[in-house]
Amino acid sequence: MVSKEPPAWWRGLCWLLPGLERMAGYRRAWWKYDLAAGLSVAAIALPVGIAYADLADVPPVVGMYSAIFPLIVYAFIGSSRQLMTGPDAATCVITAASLGALAGGDGERYLALLMVLTLLTGLVYLAAGVLRLGFIANFLSQPILTGYLNGIALLIIVSQLPKLFGVAGDSAKFFEGIWHFAEQLGQTNAVTLVMGLILLAVLVAFRVWLPRWPAPLVVVVLGIGVVFFFGLEARNVEVLGHVPAGLPSFHWQVFAGSEYLTLLRDALGIGLVSFTSGILTAKSFARRNRYDLDANRELSAYGASNLVTGLLSGYPVTGADSRTAVNDAMGGKTQVTGLVAAGAMLLILFFLTQPLAYVPQAALAAVIIVAAVGLFDLKSWVKLFRISHLEFAFSVGTTLGVLVLGVLPGVLLAVLLTVLNLLREIATPHATVLGRVKELSKSFHSLEDYPDAKTYPGLLLFRFESSLVFFNAEHFQAKLKEAVVASDPKPKWVIVDASTINLVDLTAVEKIDELRAELQEAGIRFGFAHLRQDTAVLFRRAGVLERIGPDYLFPSLTAAVKRYKHLGLEQ
Repeated sequence: MVSKEPPAWWRGLCWLLPGLERMAGYRRAWWKYDLAAGLSVAAIALPVGIAYADLADVPPVVGMYSAIFPLIVYAFIGSSRQLMTGPDAATCVITAASLGALAGGDGERYLALLMVLTLLTGLVYLAAGVLRLGFIANFLSQPILTGYLNGIALLIIVSQLPKLFGVAGDSAKFFEGIWHFAEQLGQTNAVTLVMGLILLAVLVAFRVWLPRWPAPLVVVVLGIGVVFFFGLEARNVEVLGHVPAGLPSFHWQVFAGSEYLTLLRDALGIGLVSFTSGILTAKSFARRNRYDLDANRELSAYGASNLVTGLLSGYPVTGADSRTAVNDAMGGKTQVTGLVAAGAMLLILFFLTQPLAYVPQAALAAVIIVAAVGLFDLKSWVKLFRISHLEFAFSVGTTLGVLVLGVLPGVLLAVLLTVLNLLREIATPHATVLGRVKELSKSFHSLEDYPDAKTYPGLLLFRFESSLVFFNAEHFQAKLKEAVVASDPKPKWVIVDASTINLVDLTAVEKIDELRAELQEAGIRFGFAHLRQDTAVLFRRAGVLERIGPDYLFPSLTAAVKRYKHLGLEQ
């Protein structure tokens, strides 16, 4: 019996919402895994969302909105089976830094600006998805991203110390925050500090010995119980306070054109950092579970998640590594996990917000500090220092930039350092002298890798492992001259293996012609092997190939060696 093809409207709907097709083929056997994973994710996502609301400088209920609604949207659009979307510490810190100055202390204006920023972030994601810019996930190199997130982690830890100690303190600047905290230490609330340290120890213990347990939920529940039964509010222990139940209210305002441009700039920064972080999480779990991920589809999914979250008064969201790890550890099979988690949190939002009023701020500070410590990647720094001192310096420099300049300038610094590092790599590509290796089918390889490879007296075979353009042409000249000087005996021929040169520009053509003339004056003939036809166009138009002469243009290095030996020049 021939299976009936689905109608066009269903195929179109599944193209727009691929999650529908996955759910249509859902297996009953998966339900017990997705249910357990969803409840576990909710147990962590809810307290984390409330805690991260403090980082974004918004009411706790906004953190709940941001933890719930993205999960629903992503379940229908995303390409990852495991990824859980929601609040991210770095994104929250960037959001607060972006809106603080624009809001000018006005809470309603802040929430209205937040809605616009989140919507713009969603539009940035969607535009990038339409333009198929998924490759931007690779734009921030891993050392630069590590340095940036390490800086964010240190900022977060310093910002939460006053709440853990029960003292006043509110500074978005790292060193200023440390100074203010030190000044207020004498005013420490002993009850808050003891409770905070105990809850912090509980969190750490759970991470070490019971990593699959919802530690943030346990800590929040413990904190509620201690505050309620011992009446700690009367002892000046700060608590969360009233959390409104139900769906969010609307906070739309019209702003000046320049403010929209500022928000768009910040949305671009948030999009770059949060997508890079989120896609790394999604890719790592996709690789672990052996399936492919569509980066462009992820852009669209993040965009839709932020648009819906923005309309429902939330702040920008991305892929959440801790909640994704919990989902994977609990054996979640599909995005039904996200729907279960969102449903569980919605029930709490509608019916169980009253107990949240007793959540101690110290408990939330403990949750955030442990998350920030997890964000700080010391292992990568140790590895970088061992492997590449230069990239280690770039990474540490990014961290210092975040701490000294601030979060938003830190994004720009991270991008600038990435570009500078890329330009450094492109401007000084590897260049090497070649020899023939008999063990490898008589192919030609670098003498650095194969010191015993055969060379031919008077014949210098040289490879430049990059395109030749204006910013590395002088480097090419310098490295080839070094090779000529180091050759013994002096070369009669210099043949450049052009198989790795995919692009040339006019500056490079002129530099090579200068080099050819200089070598010819010294009695050395210059030529090419493997010169591609598309690359040769500029050389031909500039007359360089004519001046080199057809006798020094070879289809391969083997042909060049045969011609050299045939002429008896090896003697």
